Amino acid sequence: MFRRKEDGSDSLIQDGADDVIVTTPEAAESVRSVAANDSVRPVQAAPATPAQPAYRPAAPSAAMAAARPAAPAPAPAPQPAAPALKSNTKRVLTVGPDIQMKGEITTCDRVVIEGMVDATMKDVHTVELAQSGALKGTAEVEDAEISGTFEGDLVVRGRLIIYSTGRVNGNVTYGEIEIERGGQLSGSIRTVKEAGAKGTATKRVA
Repeated sequence: MFRRKEDGSDSLIQDGADDVIVTTPEAAESVRSVAANDSVRPVQAAPATPAQPAYRPAAPSAAMAAARPAAPAPAPAPQPAAPALKSNTKRVLTVGPDIQMKGEITTCDRVVIEGMVDATMKDVHTVELAQSGALKGTAEVEDAEISGTFEGDLVVRGRLIIYSTGRVNGNVTYGEIEIERGGQLSGSIRTVKEAGAKGTATKRVA
């Protein structure tokens, strides 16, 4: 805006930080023209306000974390049950070399003799007499494999095998017999059938 000087002269004064004093009519007309042009100015757009950052929740403090209930631990995986022991576990007796044994041997699935044995043997399924082994006494078994020396009473209800180094001397009863070349068998020999028939005849006579 412009105003006239108080002294009544034909001059204008511009209001604002920089005061402009016009002293001539030509200058006043020029100022008016400029003022008219300044009155129509394009409106400048307001500077864009920077976008506010998205809200992010603050990280939980240590106290809040401690107050939270702990997650339950995962349940342990079930362990497979241990297999039950079989009731038909093999019962094996081994008499090693240079061992001497005397007594009674019963309820064995298998007896392996590599030393010296003087015993009574009952309720035994299989007896194996090694080449270095010796058995003396009475034996009632299902099967017998002899590579060593036997002396006494031997009853084999199943199969009797005498290998080439085997020596059997005594009263022998067998169901089946196999003797390798070189094996020896001496004494009283009979089959199980003969023993059964003789026992029946003895009972009748009595």
